[in-house]
Amino acid sequence: MKRLLAGLAGLALCHCGSTEFTPTEQENLPLNPTRDFGGASGEPSHDDIARFLAGRPVARGAALADYQKRSGDYHTHALELDYLWRKMGSVRTLRQAQYYHQDLRPHLGSPSTVVYPFGGPDIMYVSSMFPRASTYILIGLEPAGNVPAVPGDNTLARLSALRSVMEKPLRHGYYLTKEMKNAPDVTTIMMTSLALMGAEVKDVRSISVAGKPATEIRFNSPYGGSKKAIYVSANLSNSGFGSIRPWLDGHAGATAYFKAASYLPHDGSFTGIRDWVLGNCRAVLQDDSGIPYRSYDKNQWDVTLLGTYDRPIPLFSEWRQSDLAAAYDAAGPLPEIPFGSGYHVRMSDANLQVYRRK
Repeated sequence: MKRLLAGLAGLALCHCGSTEFTPTEQENLPLNPTRDFGGASGEPSHDDIARFLAGRPVARGAALADYQKRSGDYHTHALELDYLWRKMGSVRTLRQAQYYHQDLRPHLGSPSTVVYPFGGPDIMYVSSMFPRASTYILIGLEPAGNVPAVPGDNTLARLSALRSVMEKPLRHGYYLTKEMKNAPDVTTIMMTSLALMGAEVKDVRSISVAGKPATEIRFNSPYGGSKKAIYVSANLSNSGFGSIRPWLDGHAGATAYFKAASYLPHDGSFTGIRDWVLGNCRAVLQDDSGIPYRSYDKNQWDVTLLGTYDRPIPLFSEWRQSDLAAAYDAAGPLPEIPFGSGYHVRMSDANLQVYRRK
């Protein structure tokens, strides 16, 4: 039976005459380098480069295909990413897409643009959390970078660094800040993530956003439809936010997303981005590391609590929100979120809040 190269566990069962889809489980067979890596000709597209990075067979690019076929070290790279994706990453993305349609959509609607402050290269999970959006704006401190030149003299080192930085998000759902310091650039990580998901990378461009280095990736999503992801390398503290704010103003009305945000929106040094979201976004989906519960004026926002909340993990214990804990206690036992979210990697501990402007 033919292996499904699109690693996402099969979405997009389209109904006749409708753009709706229902995420479903489908076959997701393990990679077999001997069987799956063959020859190819011509020059590689951006999609082929993304697939090479992700350990997926390429359709074009003789040099890429030859490297895939003959390098045992590359086979190790491909098999490790394939395992992490099939056993963990694909399970989480599928559950997130299902959860959006079954539980979040009635509260969030269908936002077309999602702004993800402190998101770094996390296109994998923001696109599965918001599978119907068409534009994803991610912001972080990591360098934007360019389309990598592969294969080359440093290919094995690049792939090793890529595996190292991808392991944590594939296993647990978020990137470790300290590991990002030695990681490949964001363009490389995002291209890899999209290829693992089974997206088709159509175009990658280095751009400038408000004078900041950025990258724009257009892709066909496994959830259906053509999408655009923009990553901007920018400082979101109060000392740096002013330079990017005019550009963000052009995306007023978007939905914001906070996940594993190191509780920076709680810090007085990040009031600019916090106030921008509160003043410009139509809705916010976040875990407890996002904007403090007390910051949402209940006369202006409808609040939906999801999962469970008691306290942050020990590393961030100082940011416990007693008012949020009291709100969860008053709401009584709520259904469990079917995936770990942010720093709460166990489903039984995960929390999300939906804030929608009245």
